[in-house]
Amino acid sequence: MSIILFSFITSCDNDDDDNNEVTGVNLEDKKETCLELSRAIMNGAWDKVDELLDDNFTYVGDAAPAIGKQEYIAFMKNVLTTAMTDMDMNFVRVIAEGDLVAVEYTNQMTHSGEFYGVPATNNRVTATGHFIREVKDGKITAEWQTTNAMGLMGQIGGLGKK
Repeated sequence: MSIILFSFITSCDNDDDDNNEVTGVNLEDKKETCLELSRAIMNGAWDKVDELLDDNFTYVGDAAPAIGKQEYIAFMKNVLTTAMTDMDMNFVRVIAEGDLVAVEYTNQMTHSGEFYGVPATNNRVTATGHFIREVKDGKITAEWQTTNAMGLMGQIGGLGKK
């Protein structure tokens, strides 16, 4: 058992700075690309969003069926950022390895429009969650996201209503 543990530790313990580069792109650049997408969405910079996403981009969120680039942009533009405004997203943790960047976030925002059938409350709410984005050749090719949807819906009064 100690041999297996030692093998795991040595494979994870790597101080070699050369491993910060994979396929010629620095991991810090990949992190910045991922955060830049979130900032562009919050600021309504839809041309930048389009530029950052690969044409074959795929999004899977909260156990819903996968959607493509245009559906993702339409949701962000026509649903999320119209219902939730004045976003202040905090990136709690950002970790990169290979082509993947994992982000834990909190997002404080104002519920200023209808969101999944719940009319605007104009209250400040906080969403929390995680996403993993895949970055290849400077473009985001995929995203997998989980959000504390029940917590968010509870804050806007969307739970328990008939």
